[in-house]
Amino acid sequence: MNIFDQALQLEQDGAAYYEEQAAKHPNTAISGVFKVLADAERKHEAAILSYQQNKHFDEPEATQPLEKTFFATAADIDNEIFLVPRALDAYLTALEMERKSIEMYQELLGKSEEDTEKALLEWLINEEKMHFAQIDKLAEMIRHGDDYVTHAMFNNPIEY
Repeated sequence: MNIFDQALQLEQDGAAYYEEQAAKHPNTAISGVFKVLADAERKHEAAILSYQQNKHFDEPEATQPLEKTFFATAADIDNEIFLVPRALDAYLTALEMERKSIEMYQELLGKSEEDTEKALLEWLINEEKMHFAQIDKLAEMIRHGDDYVTHAMFNNPIEY
């Protein structure tokens, strides 16, 4: 298996995981987050395939920010309260997947000698770093919410 086959497998696994999580939480804001991530992974997959076939890379549009999908209304907050423990687990798994992708693409970039390949890898790294930061922020909000509820009298909550 060559390195781009591994990259394709990572992107396909990521998309499948995000699609599975979206399906497990239908009609919730969490589902929207995972749908955006799944679409982004499919876009990464298409970019890698295009490069493999044509040795050409045109940077696609940026991934939609997750903030636009999360807790769009006050009603969403009520619906999500019961999903928090499962959501945190899903986000932590997603963080690990994104971390592995970042590391692999950075390793490939260090070995790459071709400009188009470097452009593709830099774009993938930036995309995965953006996903990592956004997912980490969502996980942090859940963790801090739990800490605040559990230890409210001993805590000065961070403002978001």
